[in-house]
Amino acid sequence: MIHSTIRRMLAWALAGVALAAAGPALAREPSAIGQSAHELPVALDAAGQLKQLVVESRAGFGWLRVAGGVQFQTGGMTKNVLFYGSGIVRVSAHKGESHTRQPSLVVVASPQESQLDVEESADALTIAGAGLRVIVDKSTGTVAFQRLDGTPLVREQDAPVLTPAAEPSGTETYAVEQRFALTPDESLYGLGQYNEPYMDYRGRDVLMVQTNIGIVVPFMVSTRRYGLLWDTYSKMTFSDGPRGAVFRAENAPAGVDYYLVAGDTMDGVIAGYRHLTGAAPMFPKYAFGLFMSKERYATQQRLLEVVRRFRRERFPLDVIVQDWQYWGGQKDGQWDGNWSGMIWDPERYPDPAGMVRTLHEDLHTRLMVSIWPSVGNDTALAGELDARGLRFEPLHWISGRARIYDAFSDEGRAIYFKHAKKGLFDIGVDALWMDGTEVEVGGAAHDPAEVEADIKRLGRNAMGDFGRYLNIYSLLTTRGIYEGHRASADLADRRVFTLTRSAWAGQQRHAALPWSGDTTAGWAALRAQIAGGLNVSMAGLPYWTQDVGGFFVNAPGGERDPAYRELFARWNQFGVFNPVYRIHGTSIEREPWVFKALEPEVYRSIRRAAELRYRLLPYIYSLAWASTHDGYTMMRGLAMDFPDQPALRRVDDTYMFGPAFLVQPITRPMFHAELPPPPTVPAAQLRTSDGRPGLELEYYRGTEFEEFASRTIDTQAEHHWPGPPLDGVPPGLAGLQNFSARWRGQIIAAEDGEHEIGVEGDDGFRVWLDDELVVDEWKESGARFAGARMLLRKGQAVRVRIDYFQKGGGRSMRLAWRTPGERHALEEHQRQLDPRQATLLPAGTDWYDFWTGQRHAGGASAARRYAIDEFPLFVRAGSIVPLGPLVQHVDEKPDAPYEVRIYPGADGRFTLYDDDGETYAYENGEYATVALAWDDARRALRIGARKGSFPGMVGQRTLNVRLMPSAPGDRAQIRTVRFHGEPIELQFTP
Repeated sequence: MIHSTIRRMLAWALAGVALAAAGPALAREPSAIGQSAHELPVALDAAGQLKQLVVESRAGFGWLRVAGGVQFQTGGMTKNVLFYGSGIVRVSAHKGESHTRQPSLVVVASPQESQLDVEESADALTIAGAGLRVIVDKSTGTVAFQRLDGTPLVREQDAPVLTPAAEPSGTETYAVEQRFALTPDESLYGLGQYNEPYMDYRGRDVLMVQTNIGIVVPFMVSTRRYGLLWDTYSKMTFSDGPRGAVFRAENAPAGVDYYLVAGDTMDGVIAGYRHLTGAAPMFPKYAFGLFMSKERYATQQRLLEVVRRFRRERFPLDVIVQDWQYWGGQKDGQWDGNWSGMIWDPERYPDPAGMVRTLHEDLHTRLMVSIWPSVGNDTALAGELDARGLRFEPLHWISGRARIYDAFSDEGRAIYFKHAKKGLFDIGVDALWMDGTEVEVGGAAHDPAEVEADIKRLGRNAMGDFGRYLNIYSLLTTRGIYEGHRASADLADRRVFTLTRSAWAGQQRHAALPWSGDTTAGWAALRAQIAGGLNVSMAGLPYWTQDVGGFFVNAPGGERDPAYRELFARWNQFGVFNPVYRIHGTSIEREPWVFKALEPEVYRSIRRAAELRYRLLPYIYSLAWASTHDGYTMMRGLAMDFPDQPALRRVDDTYMFGPAFLVQPITRPMFHAELPPPPTVPAAQLRTSDGRPGLELEYYRGTEFEEFASRTIDTQAEHHWPGPPLDGVPPGLAGLQNFSARWRGQIIAAEDGEHEIGVEGDDGFRVWLDDELVVDEWKESGARFAGARMLLRKGQAVRVRIDYFQKGGGRSMRLAWRTPGERHALEEHQRQLDPRQATLLPAGTDWYDFWTGQRHAGGASAARRYAIDEFPLFVRAGSIVPLGPLVQHVDEKPDAPYEVRIYPGADGRFTLYDDDGETYAYENGEYATVALAWDDARRALRIGARKGSFPGMVGQRTLNVRLMPSAPGDRAQIRTVRFHGEPIELQFTP
């Protein structure tokens, strides 16, 4: 055998000779033909020796066979077509020179030397391989993709456009564009999450830049059962219009580089994506229970108190989450330098190891802990990174004493993991929450342009310019945790589970899932979460989650507001049908029992939904195995199961959860109208104490009016600093953090009747009306409105005083009101609320209402009234749904009976899966499956023989098989069997 390095050099030399025979242009850059890297694939025979690369050509068009495919040159462009498996083809193109030899950071598969049939005609070169036929137009170099039976999939509409460019460092690169011709009847999904209420990208424009609330995954799937993976890491856009669909990339050093994946089903397409980019490992079983999180539990004592309360309430819980600042915080108004140093503040967390032991041994609860890529300057972690130049110079916005570590460096990732292990994993922490991984540097985390600028200001990383690597920080930093964990002898057999605020193609192989970032509560936000989560799943990532209830809550009174409580209950119902179920956010108290005293019906709704989640654990855990083993997708847009029903293509609020459940979260108020933001008090209604227009405004340095800065007349009490009426920093202030302000004057009533007067602000504020303190929101928090009601006469003057402070982050203050006329309009809107909801049921099957058992024909709408503890949830006929016992955590009652529900009306199958729930022994075959099959015509259920085993497996289990009634007046039939692992057939009467 030839040493690999020498072998590659010989291959390059041999390829150069071969390319030269085809023409000078082909010989310029043989290294551009790629495997999973942008490198020449080495063709070896069975003995490991170099094969001869055969050059073939006809007049005006040269091509040659390479390992896994074909290279050709036309119109000054060098293109490669390489097969990576059945139905998977890579297409790359450049102008004779690739400006990188960097292996792909996304694709882990290599070209396969399968049998290729190549035919050349006067006009075209046709390459037929496993599952696909690729046709090259010899005059333009464009390629078209077909199934082997000639069915067209998609084609390049134009030759790629490659524009030479240069990075800030001077390194050469390309800006690229590739246009595709689509068929009129196809729909497109995937690409990640962009805080929009739609899923189908036909006719849409997408800016692909990571943000706090935006997740970029450059894989798109079509209802024609193909997908496109774009292997470029810079800022990108996708647009679909009259001239076709086009991908553009700002910085693509290897030129155009994409993969087409075809399958018989959309599941097959996504399985092909996972073949390319890596399978998703099994999460630990606890990951499918409830995560309770908030911003934040401030002490060890408080965290334990919350978990103990869960256990007293017998409300199920598996994971408690410790958010930021457990490492320290602020002293004398300044952040300390311990930010995300993987250390614990000894005053507030005096015994973190003991805390974890109590959680594990006494309370049967796991601990997830937040970490950030920004590392405080005073930490040992920062010192070790800085000694090797592995932190970037720009300061992180929140503390001014932290910098981002270089996750593009192998050494940087190893150092970061070492400290995470020492400070967190070694004391028993179960999972990490990697926040800010888009990567967040400045404070404008929601604006793509500002996030892009912040990231680019980081300059260069260990791999190159940040313009080239704009979007993939999350992929690299999660890689460091996963690989470090798996390589650690004392951690290697504990499954990795990582939550991140960003994602990229291939990140699923690191056992990392994204959540949708710091959303702001509202019905429109809930609606957008559904579409966004589905498009993340359809971009190939099997797991996604979000903040139940919204991260920021602007409702007046927070959890005390009935309208918000209704929203929370509906959001929670959506959360239980996410792959991972999390309650999280700031602004309010949101532990479930908080709602018990406020509104028992809402508490009952939250509890009923959570208990359903826990009963569904055998179903969900089996779907997780299908995701790992088969490339399955748990949370499924309707197009995945019904791609040929055009009426469903743009249904963005309804989805399948596994093969059985049709879920439609309620995304509008039925009982309490959502209040729009109150209007700003008009300038004409404001007077100073001496009768001039406006209010008197004083600025102070410090958040408690410590030092007077300046005085002015504010003609309109509405500010979003920096911005009008001031374009910069108010006079006398050093900046736009850590200041306070005071407004004084009069408000003139606009109408007779009851007015609601208050402030919408971020951060803290107090309001006095006629010298009475009526609003006290003196706390650091996001934007929200709080006000008080007063009965006034038109023209009546009300004395007003507003105190306000700004700490950091968002900066806004607005004096607002609701006049009697506006309040009347809201009351009329309340009277028009409708508690009915209609659900469009896919055709081709019958559906059962999960709550009532009523059977409906597909292809029509089912409508009824829904109480606060129910929502549209239907089960497909032919479904087999295994249900477990009601438990307080996933490990309770491991040998309890299962209920197996059968919904008749069609044949059905389901594979029940189990393993130890903790280790990677399943990778060595230590797991068990049981195939369940329902024969609808015979009304018989076959329970197959158990296949496989694992230590600790429950050898015998009682199964209560329930055949659901299929017509009004029917009764459920129940058969109880003791399953020992041998096959059983159960017969039910007609």
